[in-house]
Amino acid sequence: MTERKRGAIAAILAASLGFIVLIGCLLYGLFTIKADHTENLMKLESSYQNSFYELSEGVSSIESNLSKMMVSVSDTESALLAAENYRNAQAAIRGLSNLPMDRETTKSTAKFLNQVGDWSNSMSKAVASGADISSYREQVEDIYVYTAQLNSRITDMISLIKDDYLIIDNVGKEKLSNFDYNERSVDPSAEYPELIYDGPYSDAAKKDSFGELSALPEVSEVDAIKVLLDAFEGIQGITRCGTGTSPKCYMFTGKIGETNIFAAVSVNGGKILSVNTDRTVTVARYNEDGVIRLAKKMAADLGYGDLTEVWYNEVDGIATVNLVPEVDGVICYTDLVKVKLGLDGKFIGFEATGYCKCHKDRSLAPTMSASAAAQCVSDRLKISNIRLALVPKDSKEVLCYEVAATFKGLRYFVYVDAHNGNEVEIMRVTEQGGQGKMVS
Repeated sequence: MTERKRGAIAAILAASLGFIVLIGCLLYGLFTIKADHTENLMKLESSYQNSFYELSEGVSSIESNLSKMMVSVSDTESALLAAENYRNAQAAIRGLSNLPMDRETTKSTAKFLNQVGDWSNSMSKAVASGADISSYREQVEDIYVYTAQLNSRITDMISLIKDDYLIIDNVGKEKLSNFDYNERSVDPSAEYPELIYDGPYSDAAKKDSFGELSALPEVSEVDAIKVLLDAFEGIQGITRCGTGTSPKCYMFTGKIGETNIFAAVSVNGGKILSVNTDRTVTVARYNEDGVIRLAKKMAADLGYGDLTEVWYNEVDGIATVNLVPEVDGVICYTDLVKVKLGLDGKFIGFEATGYCKCHKDRSLAPTMSASAAAQCVSDRLKISNIRLALVPKDSKEVLCYEVAATFKGLRYFVYVDAHNGNEVEIMRVTEQGGQGKMVS
């Protein structure tokens, strides 16, 4: 082979290699661009979904607060709810404005939310200045109805998002904006003169101190392990995995058969504060009454005495029972114990931090009658039950009459101070897909 032929072959090979490298670079670039593009789209979708949830949460909170205002007789309580709704409206507007939709398709919703915010701000200021708010009260029900309609449409959209519906794939399409508020006759203007899922006070803020628990003698780690051995038959491999501070407690892991268990035992008094397991539910064997009996026995076996059931919540075969002590006919929501059981009867979880923070000896006696308390709530309410209850409020305990009532199909608990008849708090029961059921 001549030198010229060898040079020509080398040139062809070099050109071919260069072409292959070029194609490889182009393909790598295309794949990289596509990957980056996909990642950016997912980030954008996540941002859009967060905005939609912010809109949903804001509107849902407005609806809940308005439902409370419909039956409130306290100007102060109504003003607090109105001030909260002003903030809720701002959050909802922020979420709406960050969605990828033509403003023409959402202008009615934006206008309504702005009006609700202005109306709420005006109402709270009117109360602060001592003005008459009767005109505001006349409007609450109408605004509630329209807010509920809007919330229902948004909830439908949320269900779509949960079913892998992508907002980014539906920009400009009718389905994305079909929740938009249909403008009606309501026109709140600045010119005009809490939801229960897990039971009343289930998430109430508790005081930081642990009262009588702090006064009990300290137990050793060995003693704390013995508490668990005595409480749970068949528990093995108990190992300390940490220390809690509020209150001081030992934290342990262990196993009951194949079930992992995590428990906290107080340093003072050796009380079982909480227990969690990874048990799963098999075939349901117990009804509500049966589960409640098991929950009360569990609480008693763990050292919390004879408690009264105040709430029953059942979701996906798992029931949570809220229990409290009853003192001289008074339901003490301050001293709450929660027991979680499967409908197969298996123990799943336990939590008694509220009880340990607040429980103490008390002398509880009202200075007004239940019939007098009934006169202190809105005459719109249809009362079904009244009982005495000790409730936490602003780090204090208030003896109240708990008035269970309904209005237009909505269920409420209204708490009336048992000494002066003042409205302490209104709670609305929200029942969605087995989210909760009151125990009367």
